[in-house]
Amino acid sequence: MHFFSALFLGVSMAAITGCGQSPAPASPQESVSGSRNGQTDVPTPSSVAVLIADDDPLPETVPGPQEVEIERGQRLYQRQCGACHSLDQNRVGPRHRGVVGRAAGSISDFRYSAALQKLDLVWTVDALEDWLANPSAVAPGTAMGFRLRKREDRAAIIAYLATQSIPNTNP
Repeated sequence: MHFFSALFLGVSMAAITGCGQSPAPASPQESVSGSRNGQTDVPTPSSVAVLIADDDPLPETVPGPQEVEIERGQRLYQRQCGACHSLDQNRVGPRHRGVVGRAAGSISDFRYSAALQKLDLVWTVDALEDWLANPSAVAPGTAMGFRLRKREDRAAIIAYLATQSIPNTNP
Protein backbone atom coordinates (compact mmCIF):
# COMPACT_ATOMS: atom_id res chain seq x y z
CA MET A 1 0.00 0.00 0.00
CA HIS A 2 2.81 2.42 0.85
CA PHE A 3 4.46 1.72 -2.49
CA PHE A 4 1.50 2.89 -4.53
CA SER A 5 0.85 5.88 -2.24
CA ALA A 6 4.45 7.07 -2.60
CA LEU A 7 4.41 6.56 -6.35
CA PHE A 8 1.14 8.43 -6.77
CA LEU A 9 2.25 11.25 -4.48
CA GLY A 10 5.59 11.68 -6.24
CA VAL A 11 4.12 11.63 -9.75
CA SER A 12 1.27 13.95 -8.73
CA MET A 13 3.60 16.47 -7.12
CA ALA A 14 5.89 16.48 -10.13
CA ALA A 15 2.99 16.99 -12.52
CA ILE A 16 1.26 19.73 -10.52
CA THR A 17 4.27 21.84 -9.56
CA GLY A 18 5.98 21.60 -12.92
CA CYS A 19 2.91 22.22 -15.04
CA GLY A 20 3.60 24.66 -17.86
CA GLN A 21 7.21 25.32 -16.85
CA SER A 22 10.34 24.40 -18.70
CA PRO A 23 12.92 22.86 -16.43
CA ALA A 24 16.04 24.96 -15.99
CA PRO A 25 19.31 23.18 -16.66
CA ALA A 26 20.73 21.75 -13.48
CA SER A 27 24.15 22.81 -12.34
CA PRO A 28 26.51 20.18 -10.94
CA GLN A 29 25.91 21.62 -7.47
CA GLU A 30 22.13 21.35 -7.86
CA SER A 31 22.24 17.75 -8.99
CA VAL A 32 24.08 16.84 -5.78
CA SER A 33 22.10 18.95 -3.32
CA GLY A 34 18.74 18.78 -5.06
CA SER A 35 18.09 22.46 -4.32
CA ARG A 36 18.65 25.83 -5.87
CA ASN A 37 19.36 28.77 -3.54
CA GLY A 38 18.17 26.79 -0.53
CA GLN A 39 14.81 25.97 -2.10
CA THR A 40 13.73 22.41 -2.64
CA ASP A 41 13.12 21.35 -6.24
CA VAL A 42 10.18 19.44 -7.57
CA PRO A 43 10.67 15.69 -7.07
CA THR A 44 12.42 14.11 -10.01
CA PRO A 45 11.84 10.58 -11.21
CA SER A 46 15.07 9.53 -9.50
CA SER A 47 14.04 11.12 -6.18
CA VAL A 48 10.63 9.44 -6.41
CA ALA A 49 12.43 6.14 -7.03
CA VAL A 50 14.49 6.70 -3.87
CA LEU A 51 11.31 7.51 -1.95
CA ILE A 52 9.72 4.32 -3.18
CA ALA A 53 12.81 2.25 -2.50
CA ASP A 54 13.08 3.60 1.05
CA ASP A 55 9.40 2.99 1.84
CA ASP A 56 8.15 -0.18 3.51
CA PRO A 57 8.78 -3.09 1.19
CA LEU A 58 5.88 -4.97 -0.31
CA PRO A 59 5.34 -8.35 1.29
CA GLU A 60 7.03 -11.15 -0.59
CA THR A 61 3.80 -13.06 -0.68
CA VAL A 62 0.23 -11.97 -0.29
CA PRO A 63 -1.76 -14.15 2.11
CA GLY A 64 -3.73 -16.70 0.17
CA PRO A 65 -7.27 -17.82 0.88
CA GLN A 66 -6.07 -20.54 3.26
CA GLU A 67 -4.06 -18.11 5.41
CA VAL A 68 -6.96 -15.67 5.48
CA GLU A 69 -9.30 -18.49 6.54
CA ILE A 70 -6.93 -19.55 9.32
CA GLU A 71 -6.71 -15.97 10.62
CA ARG A 72 -10.51 -15.74 10.51
CA GLY A 73 -10.68 -19.07 12.34
CA GLN A 74 -8.40 -17.77 15.07
CA ARG A 75 -10.63 -14.75 15.64
CA LEU A 76 -13.75 -16.92 15.64
CA TYR A 77 -12.12 -19.42 18.01
CA GLN A 78 -11.28 -16.67 20.48
CA ARG A 79 -14.76 -15.17 20.24
CA GLN A 80 -16.89 -18.32 20.03
CA CYS A 81 -14.85 -20.90 21.95
CA GLY A 82 -12.60 -18.83 24.22
CA ALA A 83 -15.02 -18.55 27.13
CA CYS A 84 -14.78 -22.30 27.77
CA HIS A 85 -11.63 -23.42 25.93
CA SER A 86 -8.00 -22.43 25.54
CA LEU A 87 -5.23 -23.82 23.40
CA ASP A 88 -2.94 -24.62 26.33
CA GLN A 89 -5.03 -24.74 29.51
CA ASN A 90 -8.06 -26.71 30.58
CA ARG A 91 -11.02 -24.54 31.47
CA VAL A 92 -14.69 -25.54 31.44
CA GLY A 93 -13.66 -27.61 28.40
CA PRO A 94 -10.35 -29.31 27.63
CA ARG A 95 -7.38 -27.57 26.05
CA HIS A 96 -7.34 -27.66 22.27
CA ARG A 97 -3.71 -27.52 21.14
CA GLY A 98 -3.17 -30.71 19.14
CA VAL A 99 -6.86 -31.61 19.09
CA VAL A 100 -6.88 -32.52 15.39
CA GLY A 101 -5.76 -36.15 15.31
CA ARG A 102 -6.21 -36.71 19.06
CA ALA A 103 -8.54 -39.32 20.53
CA ALA A 104 -11.68 -37.89 22.12
CA GLY A 105 -11.58 -37.84 25.92
CA SER A 106 -7.82 -38.42 26.09
CA ILE A 107 -6.47 -35.39 27.99
CA SER A 108 -5.42 -37.08 31.23
CA ASP A 109 -5.78 -34.02 33.48
CA PHE A 110 -9.28 -33.07 32.30
CA ARG A 111 -12.48 -34.51 33.75
CA TYR A 112 -14.69 -35.47 30.80
CA SER A 113 -18.39 -36.23 30.85
CA ALA A 114 -19.33 -39.93 30.74
CA ALA A 115 -20.46 -39.42 27.13
CA LEU A 116 -16.98 -38.36 26.02
CA GLN A 117 -15.18 -40.90 28.21
CA LYS A 118 -16.86 -43.75 26.35
CA LEU A 119 -16.75 -42.10 22.89
CA ASP A 120 -14.50 -44.07 20.53
CA LEU A 121 -13.56 -41.26 18.16
CA VAL A 122 -10.50 -39.47 16.80
CA TRP A 123 -10.92 -35.75 16.23
CA THR A 124 -10.54 -35.61 12.47
CA VAL A 125 -11.69 -32.65 10.39
CA ASP A 126 -14.96 -34.48 9.64
CA ALA A 127 -15.49 -35.49 13.27
CA LEU A 128 -14.90 -31.90 14.43
CA GLU A 129 -17.31 -30.62 11.77
CA ASP A 130 -20.04 -32.95 13.09
CA TRP A 131 -19.19 -32.13 16.71
CA LEU A 132 -19.29 -28.37 16.29
CA ALA A 133 -22.54 -28.59 14.30
CA ASN A 134 -24.30 -30.71 16.94
CA PRO A 135 -22.32 -32.13 19.88
CA SER A 136 -25.33 -34.02 21.26
CA ALA A 137 -25.71 -35.96 18.01
CA VAL A 138 -22.07 -37.09 18.19
CA ALA A 139 -22.02 -37.86 21.92
CA PRO A 140 -25.51 -38.02 23.47
CA GLY A 141 -25.33 -36.78 27.06
CA THR A 142 -22.32 -34.53 26.50
CA ALA A 143 -21.94 -31.48 28.71
CA MET A 144 -21.22 -29.31 25.68
CA GLY A 145 -24.40 -27.72 24.42
CA PHE A 146 -22.86 -24.99 22.24
CA ARG A 147 -23.31 -25.28 18.47
CA LEU A 148 -21.79 -23.37 15.61
CA ARG A 149 -24.60 -22.96 13.13
CA LYS A 150 -22.65 -21.67 10.12
CA ARG A 151 -20.67 -24.27 8.18
CA GLU A 152 -18.12 -21.65 7.05
CA ASP A 153 -17.46 -20.66 10.69
CA ARG A 154 -16.93 -24.31 11.65
CA ALA A 155 -14.56 -24.77 8.71
CA ALA A 156 -12.55 -21.68 9.67
CA ILE A 157 -12.19 -22.74 13.31
CA ILE A 158 -11.21 -26.27 12.32
CA ALA A 159 -8.64 -24.89 9.84
CA TYR A 160 -7.18 -22.78 12.65
CA LEU A 161 -7.12 -25.68 15.12
CA ALA A 162 -5.41 -27.88 12.53
CA THR A 163 -2.46 -25.46 12.57
CA GLN A 164 -2.15 -25.62 16.35
CA SER A 165 -0.07 -28.75 16.86
CA ILE A 166 1.75 -29.69 20.02
CA PRO A 167 5.34 -28.39 19.88
CA ASN A 168 7.99 -31.05 19.48
CA THR A 169 10.02 -31.14 22.70
CA ASN A 170 12.63 -33.58 21.37
CA PRO A 171 15.88 -31.93 20.22
